[in-house]
Amino acid sequence: MHLCLAFLSAALRLVALGVGALAVASLLQRRPTEHLGEPMVATSAPVEVAAPEPPPPPPSRAWALRSGGWYIRVDGTEIVIPTVEEETAARPRASLALSLSPFDTLIEHHASAEGFDWRLIAAMIFEESHFHPASRSDKGAYGLMQVRPIAAEAVGAERFHAPDDNVKTGVRYLRQLDEMFHDAPVTDRLGIVLAAYNVGPGHLRDAQLLARRFGYDANRWRDGIDLMLPLLEQPRIYEHLQNGYAHGSDVVAYVERILERYQRYKRQVPAHSREAVSSTQRADADG
Repeated sequence: MHLCLAFLSAALRLVALGVGALAVASLLQRRPTEHLGEPMVATSAPVEVAAPEPPPPPPSRAWALRSGGWYIRVDGTEIVIPTVEEETAARPRASLALSLSPFDTLIEHHASAEGFDWRLIAAMIFEESHFHPASRSDKGAYGLMQVRPIAAEAVGAERFHAPDDNVKTGVRYLRQLDEMFHDAPVTDRLGIVLAAYNVGPGHLRDAQLLARRFGYDANRWRDGIDLMLPLLEQPRIYEHLQNGYAHGSDVVAYVERILERYQRYKRQVPAHSREAVSSTQRADADG
């Protein structure tokens, strides 16, 4: 009897232990995210967590260049930038530089005295000295127009070193050469006279002699003298000429550079220098 009661009591304890294990397993399956040791509190609604406030927006600061409708924006302020077309259209043409050198007035004075366009003389001076009044060559040429003593002597000038005397002497010598080659038509005479200024009138006479010998026009610059001058570098030719060797190819290049610059100056600046224009305007204003 006692043995049966002991066996029944043990069986009831085993059943109780099995029910408890099943209950724990069921709880663990329903609350998988809770950790053991933490209180299991049942809630009727989910807990709301406040979202973090967004950072303040950066200040409005947009930079751009206007090109066909673009603007610059700085902290919300709109600034209109004029286009290149508007800038150039609003700029008066008179504001463009009218000066070629610090010696424009001096050049125009002496050029006008001898009947030359001052822009031609300015183009010559640029080629000769780049407007450096103390420029000196290894052949004794000096000043703005690189006047040589033989040229100064030809026009009776005793002083030719100061800028005023130098330009005056150079322009007078150019006028003398123009009269020397007066047989050439105006359209060709300028090239011939410039070549004579550079290489000397004797070598020009030799080039004219060759032109006649080879059937060219001795008073024509292009397709005439410009073709004969390089022959003065050939020993077989210059040995039989009165004035001998000459750097003829360099002379032709010299003339063409001056003629091209002269045309450019004529497009860039008026026939009177800025100082002369101002004097004329003052005289008109004074009545």
